[in-house]
Amino acid sequence: MNTTQEEQILAAAYTCISREGYGNISLRQIAQEAGVAVSQISYHFKNKEGLLLAVIAQAAHKYHHLMQATIAEYQSPEEKGERLISLLKEALIKDSAVFRVIYDSAGLALFSDTFREKMQEVFAGIRRQIVEEVQHAVADPAEAAPMSRLMFGVVLGTAIQYLLEPEDPAILDSLDMLVRFFR
Repeated sequence: MNTTQEEQILAAAYTCISREGYGNISLRQIAQEAGVAVSQISYHFKNKEGLLLAVIAQAAHKYHHLMQATIAEYQSPEEKGERLISLLKEALIKDSAVFRVIYDSAGLALFSDTFREKMQEVFAGIRRQIVEEVQHAVADPAEAAPMSRLMFGVVLGTAIQYLLEPEDPAILDSLDMLVRFFR
């Protein structure tokens, strides 16, 4: 599959940021990883901040579509919930880099309006997706939005625990409790 220069840069930035953190990498390192000149990063993304915003958007888009495709075939809320939790566990084990990028970006969002707006947008999209699934499982539809915030908080908290202690199987097993929301 042929990739564009922009896609190469995004992939390299994702790899570098997830491995070393946004604050610890330079555009030169990303350019070297992508096999492009630094000027090409500026051409496509303007600056390092623009590149990170593009990385965040791409990662959110990728997982949004993966979640939709993964749970679409299931009918009952419980089946969807089980598959959603299974997908989350798979992502933590096989692609935990996305969570490192999310946490790094969320940390930046605490001090930057630009990053705050992008992270609010990403988080709102994830919560909307959870609401779509939870609303079929709760008796009162007004509970779906607060329930999605609670679930999202549990997922983020559990994910950071896993990143800090990946050898503890009880951390991932605790996610199975979320399926109760779909019963």
